[in-house]
Order: sequence, then C-alpha cells, then structure tokens
Amino acid sequence: MQRFIKSVGAVILLSSFSSLADPVSELENLVNQWLQIEQQTSELETHWLEKKTSMQQTLILLDAEQTQLKQLNQNRQKNTSELAEKRTALIQKQSQLETDENALNSQLIQLSQQLRSLQVQLPPPLLASWQSIGDLDNESLDANEKLQIALKMLGQLADFQNRISIHEMAISNSEGKEIWVKQLYLGAAQAWFVSNDLSYAGIGFPSELGWQWQFDTEIDGEQIAHGIAVQEKKQAAHWLTLPVFSYAAKELTP
Repeated sequence: MQRFIKSVGAVILLSSFSSLADPVSELENLVNQWLQIEQQTSELETHWLEKKTSMQQTLILLDAEQTQLKQLNQNRQKNTSELAEKRTALIQKQSQLETDENALNSQLIQLSQQLRSLQVQLPPPLLASWQSIGDLDNESLDANEKLQIALKMLGQLADFQNRISIHEMAISNSEGKEIWVKQLYLGAAQAWFVSNDLSYAGIGFPSELGWQWQFDTEIDGEQIAHGIAVQEKKQAAHWLTLPVFSYAAKELTP
C-alpha cells in the first residue's frame, strides 16, 4: 500500500509539470503501467519459484544418482579386488596341486617298482588276483588310477598275509608230470601242498627266481591233508607238524 501511495505521489508530482496532459488521464495511465509491472513481477516471481522447485528436484535426483554411481563404483572396485584375490588363491592352489601331483608321481613310480619286484615272488592265487586288478605299466592310466590299483594290490597282500587260505591247482614235478594238489597257505610266504591220494606232498615259498614249489617225500602228506580239512572245517583241530621255511635258504638248481 505504501508502495502504491509513493507511486501516486510521484505521478501527481510529475503531472504538475505537464501543462498539456489531462491530470486524471495521465494518472490512470501511470496506475495501469504500475499494475502491469506488478503483474509481470508477480509472474516472474511465480515462474522463478516453479523453476527453483524444479531445479531443486533435479539436484536431488542428481545427488541420488551420484550417490548410486559412487556405490556402484565402490562395489565394482570391491568385486574387482575380490576377483583378484580369488584368482591369486586359485593360482596358488593350482601351483600346490601341481607340486603335490609331482610328488605323488615320484612316490608312485617308486611304489610301482617295489610292487613289480614283489610280484614275481607272490603265491600263484595272489598273483592272479593282482593281475586281474590292473597293470601299473599301462601308460594310458593317470596317476590317480595307478594309485588306486596299487592300493588295491597292497590291500589284497595284507589280507592274504593275515590269514590261512586253501587253493587248488596243478603243479609239475621233477619229471614234468602235472599233479593236481590242494595247497595250504600260511600268509604269503609259506605254503604246503598234497595230492588227493596223499602220494605227493611238498612245500612252497618265495625266492629270487619267483614262487617255488618243491616236492618232498619226507613231508607227511596226512598232516597237510588234515590241516586243510581243519581249515575247511571238515575235521576237528589238533596239533600239526609241518616244516616252515626249510627251503627258503637253499640254492635252487635249474
């Protein structure tokens, strides 16, 4: 209102210096101009407020987007760091696995050599069982497959060594005649055999030349037959007199 009074005063003051214009008309024109200016000012202020609100909302959105981009960048850096750590861990693990594999291959070579040298001295039933497991010299097998074969061989050896077992087969005497005999194995280092009619008897043992069968007329075939019958639970058990390792130290003649 005060602003309006000042404007009117200014109009009256200006009108006093004009001798040609109608004071009332000039005053109306001045008031109309003032009202237009006020209207324009109000429109500008309204437009500015709308623009300011829009800019503030845009700034809020930009701040939110910037925050999101920062978070995404931090996550990317974190993921990149985690991937680098995992890659380093995998490389170290792969290196360790290669070292372990090389050590395993070296040990497996030594174990295979020992098993091959032992193989020729095995009792025939155990040797046949080993041959059915697999061949350690098979180059198409990987280290793990060879290790499984070696472990099975050692397991069968331990099982055979810790029990008394009965087997049957034909063996050749000194005249080249094949005799069908039953065999009584005490572990993997000692065996006795006897024919069904008790006319042939002998002993078996490992040697540097391989497993050997030795006919011996001094061995009591009935004792061996009884031991086999006891093991097969066909007779009652009693004390047996059988030679043990009596041929192992002898030199074998061709």
